[in-house]
Amino acid sequence: MVTVLEVPMIQTRGFRNRAAGDGFEVRLRLPYYRGLWTNLIEGATITVDGERFAPGDIGWSIGGVRYSPAELRASETARWPVDVPAILAVPRPRPLSIGFHTVAAELRLRMSYIPEELQPTVWSEERRLVITR
Repeated sequence: MVTVLEVPMIQTRGFRNRAAGDGFEVRLRLPYYRGLWTNLIEGATITVDGERFAPGDIGWSIGGVRYSPAELRASETARWPVDVPAILAVPRPRPLSIGFHTVAAELRLRMSYIPEELQPTVWSEERRLVITR
């Protein structure tokens, strides 16, 4: 199956409430020009309508494999390919309401060839997305 990615980092496809009702999912495209080892991902902060969700609480799924933030950092073999969206599972005690939401993402990545004192590289973006039934 070929995944079509939008140019923006925050993807409109895949923004939905989780079936268990314990939060929502948002998809991110890797904004870097090539794939990245997952241990270089420092995390993502997601904000929806002003409600902020910390990187340490957000689960990741890349290529069908689920990771906690600690598992991303500990992996020595997992990669985030440039053509595969990451699905972020954001915990929340109740689902988001049906309708439009302002979604912001701040993605923090380290680059293996950049000096440590200049790390991390931060990508930020905000979009209006919709939750449907």
